[in-house]
Amino acid sequence: MSADSLDLYETQRRTLTVLVNEYQQRDSPVNSSVLAERMDRTPGTIRNKMPQLESLGLVEGVAGPTGGYEPTEKAFQVLDRDPDTERESVTVAHDFERVDATVESVSFTNVNHPSDCRAWVEFQTAMPSIEVGDPVAIGPTAQAGLVVAGEVHTTNDTGNRISLTISRMEAPVTDD
Repeated sequence: MSADSLDLYETQRRTLTVLVNEYQQRDSPVNSSVLAERMDRTPGTIRNKMPQLESLGLVEGVAGPTGGYEPTEKAFQVLDRDPDTERESVTVAHDFERVDATVESVSFTNVNHPSDCRAWVEFQTAMPSIEVGDPVAIGPTAQAGLVVAGEVHTTNDTGNRISLTISRMEAPVTDD
């Protein structure tokens, strides 16, 4: 089974994503306490999940007082990430406060519907303060300068993915 076709449960993918993000920020092993804090879980829960990811060749355990877990090259492939590329953070406005967050992706659904345009927004880290019904604005994105604003329609249980009912989208006009 190739890394591209490896199907992970959502919790496995989320754990791996948080590990990769933390590892890229610090360039050293990430312990279970840090991962647990980022995912709003207990360190024991994280330690119980790691053998699954290790058996898939996605994580390596590092022993010792400064040990923890490191993602393998295969982990970066599964997440379709370049280990040498840093991600741009995108401004997220929530409750009139700006928050710098790294957005993994914005995927538009039913954009052709005349009155109901939605988008899935996936963040690299959990955004637990964002709840259904909250107004949110995201952007401008690094490359396209896109700004998306709307109301949170749904969130996932790990807090890193929201569905927005879009009320407004803006992109800069270019003279190409």
